[in-house]
Amino acid sequence: MKQTEKERLREELQAARAALEVEKRQAWDRAICQRLLQLPEYTAAATVMTFLSFGTEIDTWPILEAIWADGKTALVPKVLGRERGMIAVEIHTKADLQPGIWGIHEPISSQPTSPIRADCIVVPGLAFSVSGYRLGYGGGYYDSFLSQAAGRKVGICYELFIRDVPVCSWDVPVDVIVTNTRVARIG
Repeated sequence: MKQTEKERLREELQAARAALEVEKRQAWDRAICQRLLQLPEYTAAATVMTFLSFGTEIDTWPILEAIWADGKTALVPKVLGRERGMIAVEIHTKADLQPGIWGIHEPISSQPTSPIRADCIVVPGLAFSVSGYRLGYGGGYYDSFLSQAAGRKVGICYELFIRDVPVCSWDVPVDVIVTNTRVARIG
C-alpha cells in the first residue's frame, strides 16, 4: 500500500516541480546553493559527495564547482544496476563524466570510493519530511548507499516540497535539510 502511495506522490511532485517557472526555480536553486555552501557540514568537510542534477532537479553543478574551488575532494554517484547498487566515484573535472543510463551524467570510472570517506553527502529528493525522510525516485539506490555512509547527510529541496512522505523500514533520514528559505536541522 505504501509503495502505491509513494508512486502517486512521485508523479504529483514531479509534475508540480516541472510546472514551476524556470526563473523561480533558478532563483531558488541559487538560494539553496548559497545556504549549503555556508553550512558547517560543508565548510568542515574534506570530501563532499553531490549528485549531478538532471532535468528539473535543483541545479547542483555550482556545488560541484565550489567543491573543486574550495580544494575539497569531489565524489559523485554512479549507478551500477539493480543488483550492484550505487557507488561513489572521485572526479577531478567535468571531463571525468559522461551521460549514463538515463542521460544523467556519471563518472566514466567505476573505481568505487568507500561511502565512509564522504564527510558531507548532498542528497536529492522530490520531497522531504520535517523528520528528514525523503521521497526519491524509487530505485532505492540512495537509501542503500546512505545506510553505509558515516558523513553528514544534507538533503536539498524546495520549501514547497517539505511535507509528510510515506516511510519504509529501509529509509535513511538526512541530518539537515536545506531549502530556498531555510536550513532545518533534524533532531
